[in-house]
Amino acid sequence: MQASEFLRDLRREIEEHPAVNHVFLMRVGTTPFTREDYRVFGLNHYPLVGTFCRYMEHLLLRAPDSESKSWIAKVLVDEYGEGSDGEDHAHLYRKYLTACGVGPGEEDQEPLDSRVAEFIREHMRIVTEEPFLVGLGALGPGHEWAIPKMFVPIIDGLRRAGFTEREIVYFTLHTMQDQDHGRWLEEALSIMVRTPEQAAQVRRGAMLSMEARRKFWDGVQSRVVRWRQPVHLWDVRERLRLWAGRHQPRISQLSPALGARIAVYRPQVRAAAGLEPAEG
Repeated sequence: MQASEFLRDLRREIEEHPAVNHVFLMRVGTTPFTREDYRVFGLNHYPLVGTFCRYMEHLLLRAPDSESKSWIAKVLVDEYGEGSDGEDHAHLYRKYLTACGVGPGEEDQEPLDSRVAEFIREHMRIVTEEPFLVGLGALGPGHEWAIPKMFVPIIDGLRRAGFTEREIVYFTLHTMQDQDHGRWLEEALSIMVRTPEQAAQVRRGAMLSMEARRKFWDGVQSRVVRWRQPVHLWDVRERLRLWAGRHQPRISQLSPALGARIAVYRPQVRAAAGLEPAEG
């Protein structure tokens, strides 16, 4: 089979996917949003920042040969901060949150939309349980090809809202880096994909990631709307979710699976995904 033709078609499919062209992104790019709106967006997006390295580290361990490992390691070096004066992406994003008015530690106290946790859990599942090429499809085409296009309207909106270039460097730098990463991984895939079965695995990973991303943007949009229209007393579902979040550490000790499903706050989400130790 022709790997170049498959990759060209896959790139087009990703660029036209509803996740990449989500209505929230279109609104951000064309409608004035306040710093408070971007604060809500940032707090729900922040848990994803830094997890990409963990996904890649898991995938690195499962790479079938040294050539595959070298491609992943090349991307990881940039993610660790070599391309940004030694500042990793989480540190750069914290500068953006500070510009939004988020105080130290506040990012761990904000209730997150449930689809944020679902996005992280799904990608951890992909890179630890699915075949290697499915994982590479999720992290390569599913991330590195999608993010530069998704970030364009976000950057436009942030500039319109008055953020300085220094405050939004995470987004501008990430866009440039991911264009490089996308090219590197495309070169790797052009070598690795030799059969229709291998191509199907790469596409499956990309589409799994895209669907999780579409739901994630649904969740971010929901939180921004909820901030603009605060929870009413009759919003029983949200009140129950927040109650469960307050008791999540104890529930997790009794049932880790249930604890993962009811994670509400950033430390809970990360612990449920195995990214850091659980509380208590």
